[in-house]
Amino acid sequence: MPTFVNTIERAYNGFMAGSEEVRERQAATAGKEEIESFLHDPSARVVLSLLGNRNITEEDVLVITSRKNLSAEVLETVAKDKRWSESYPVRLALAKNPKTPLFAALSLVRYLRIFDQVEVTRNTTLPVIFRNKVESIIMEKIPPMALGAKKSLAKIASGNVLLKLVLDGYPEVVALCLNNPHLIESHLYKVISREQTGPSAIRIIADHPNWSSRYHIRYALIRNRHTPLSRSVIYLSGMKTQDLKELILDPSLPAGIRPCIHRELLERGEDSEKILLAGEQEEQVFEFEESEAEAIEREMEQLDAGQDAGSSEETQ
Repeated sequence: MPTFVNTIERAYNGFMAGSEEVRERQAATAGKEEIESFLHDPSARVVLSLLGNRNITEEDVLVITSRKNLSAEVLETVAKDKRWSESYPVRLALAKNPKTPLFAALSLVRYLRIFDQVEVTRNTTLPVIFRNKVESIIMEKIPPMALGAKKSLAKIASGNVLLKLVLDGYPEVVALCLNNPHLIESHLYKVISREQTGPSAIRIIADHPNWSSRYHIRYALIRNRHTPLSRSVIYLSGMKTQDLKELILDPSLPAGIRPCIHRELLERGEDSEKILLAGEQEEQVFEFEESEAEAIEREMEQLDAGQDAGSSEETQ
């Protein structure tokens, strides 16, 4: 059955039919119209030869750097070539390619715009160590950043960048972070549990209709001294009895909420005084007075001395 084959396809099929050495030579001298035939060549040697072709354009290099089946050698060659390493689209393509060597990707990602850096951190095909480093680069830029830029960043950021924005404490920014679909509960729990999280951020979280309805977030809010007491009291009725017992024994628990937990436990038929007493006894199980510790130490020394004397007599 006759099939239509265009000029480029015929050229590509002809070139691929030749040996690797032949394609390598042809790639080095190919004209502008022929270059396209080599952009997806499976041989790294052929693509490296193509990169040395004076007729290759930035658009062609972008096709190469977007390939996920290339060797690291090819991408490193592009990164070291000043013709292309100074091109912003090529830098971005190299930073987003998981095959780009780590040191080369890190040297390029620093020069990307912050919103492109955020996109890199969300790319799960990239190594975790690389994404974490990019997050650190972004977080260094947050403190001096204009409020408007922080608000824009809060809408698209993820991971540690989001946590940094919440800890930064600007109410408008915190509110946007809480509505960001990339925010996860475990990260927010960490924010609430940190001493350096400011009162305004805690109050905004406590007022948020979605996050403040989640069990573990409520647990963390009860333990935070900045949470309004009226909010914490509301959360108590939904807490498990075992968690209330743990809370009342927590030495870092805000003083104002402790009597409320005591009352809640009483209403459930639990004796909070016994719970506190048991907790104190548990803490004292391995505690010694200084005089007792010294006496024990003397007894141990005497025992060791007696054992040494006995062993010397046996020897004689």
